[in-house]
Amino acid sequence: MKKSQKTLDRIRNSTINPLITKIGKKIEKKHFSEIPIIIGASPRSGTTLLLSILDAYPNIYSIQRQTYAFTKWTEDEPCIPPRIDRLYREFIRHRVSAKAKRWCEKTPRNIQYFDKILNYFKENVRLIHMIRDGRDVVTSKHPLHKPDQYWVSVDRWVDDVKGGLKFKDHPQVFTIKYENLIFNFNHEVKKLSHFLNENFIPTDLSWKEKTSVKKSKHWAEPIQDLHARSIKRWKKEEHKQRMKEFNQNPEAQQLLKELEYEV
Repeated sequence: MKKSQKTLDRIRNSTINPLITKIGKKIEKKHFSEIPIIIGASPRSGTTLLLSILDAYPNIYSIQRQTYAFTKWTEDEPCIPPRIDRLYREFIRHRVSAKAKRWCEKTPRNIQYFDKILNYFKENVRLIHMIRDGRDVVTSKHPLHKPDQYWVSVDRWVDDVKGGLKFKDHPQVFTIKYENLIFNFNHEVKKLSHFLNENFIPTDLSWKEKTSVKKSKHWAEPIQDLHARSIKRWKKEEHKQRMKEFNQNPEAQQLLKELEYEV
């Protein structure tokens, strides 16, 4: 990093970022009386869809940008997220609904920091781990990336899912499978609502009308009805070489079995 950039970063860290945090905390105190929700997962697992669904809840304010506020932590105790200003910037940039009582942040890499997030918020947070068939994940291509390149490596899927499964029995963590959400939406959302202590339960027909998350850079197209077109995409001939790589990874194969996916 150039010396001038380091100087600029020091100025921001000592002036601008603390000011943003101060203003953001005031907005947070004014609007949010209930505990927040944080989502983590392997990328390309359907977290943007989940964020959009949660935004349909009147009580929930979904932050549409990935803030990465909880993916960097200080080494000294107490361990804190030094870039939490990234979260508070979103409160300043975008109007918070008067009905909203809690915020929801989605950055896939959060999954690697669930331990630190839980330690930081204590009992005042709810975490969601979203899981998707690793074969569909590693054959997914991001709409803004090169069309001939896959987005998530096999090792990345394995590491992220294993990291999240460490907390599968934690009372503050809810684990949901993408496929279950698609094929059994009403049942899964009812369980999620109970976990979040939310009385409102959106249906597979109502959430699209209520959410404000109707488009995203992570989607190739604006919001659509729930569909299963990308499920079992890995079976297509074009992914044959990619699947050979996946099948040669013993940890990936073991995870499929543990998660009860067709092998």
